Amino acid sequence: MLKFYDNVGARDEVTCDLTLPDLPSNVVWMDLLDPTAEELSFVERFAKVILPDDESLEDLQTVSRLRFEGDILQVFTPVLFRDPAGEVRTTTVGFFLMPKLLVTVRTEELLSFTNYINRKVKPGDATVHVATDVFVGLLEAIVDRMADAVEALGAELDRVSRQIFTNPADSPKRIKPIKYEAELESILHTVGRSGDLTSNIRDSLLGIGRLLAFVTANAQDKLPNGVKNRIKTLRQDIASLNDYETRLTDKVQFLLDSTLGFINIDQNRLFRLLTIASVVGIPPTFVVGLYGMNFKNMPEYDWAWGYQWGLLLVAISMVVPAIWLRRKGWF
Repeated sequence: MLKFYDNVGARDEVTCDLTLPDLPSNVVWMDLLDPTAEELSFVERFAKVILPDDESLEDLQTVSRLRFEGDILQVFTPVLFRDPAGEVRTTTVGFFLMPKLLVTVRTEELLSFTNYINRKVKPGDATVHVATDVFVGLLEAIVDRMADAVEALGAELDRVSRQIFTNPADSPKRIKPIKYEAELESILHTVGRSGDLTSNIRDSLLGIGRLLAFVTANAQDKLPNGVKNRIKTLRQDIASLNDYETRLTDKVQFLLDSTLGFINIDQNRLFRLLTIASVVGIPPTFVVGLYGMNFKNMPEYDWAWGYQWGLLLVAISMVVPAIWLRRKGWF
């Protein structure tokens, strides 16, 4: 899908007519979302730059993500997004910044782009936006989304921490071991997903940080002063988010170690119970095995139903411990 955006933030979607002889003079941003070959060719005709298709966009090597070709800045960075299944992943977004035009190429719907567009599209908005302003505005929206993701992850880890370190014995009704084990397993899955999310956040922060450093070092003389100040603020925000992400990574590792420790304690408790049961049962087993319970004065020898009585005792000896362990919540 191809969309045009003019210099006052108004939107004009172009999805079918790819035979325009020239672009309107007020177009400053061309956004390609999962583009077709025809749309890529259409944009390349005006932008004078070779654009990557969906496959090559995701397979870009690190060394080719940041470069200048003439007066065209070409940068690529991983950006967080939530897929239809609800999982947070990263997708590569390409920015092609020219003196009067910005071209973006992406394969996924990004809430950061939607937020930027909706923020700029306001009735009566007469502010003129040049290509560099749109470029920095999109980066600001991406960083804002990452900040939201980091804050949400921090809140989730705080909730998990409270859940882990709540002593089951302190609750009005003691949690049964089987339920406690299920809760620990659920916590382990949550901590694992949080670890994946911190990894994706780190990749996105690293990509945006390298992008901003590259732009600052190589395009400083081509940026307006207002844009320079915004980029400086963005770099400070990235540094703060990196520090916060590092703390969250440490917390994820701490919660993972704590959860595994509680699982080990719970398993040791079960093994201790089984060990006690084994030790208590060894002496009677030894005595019965030694004498074989073969005595002349055993009344069961004369019982008509002695064999069935023995089978019943065997069954009771199996069922009673099972019921007791079930009531205790061991399984």
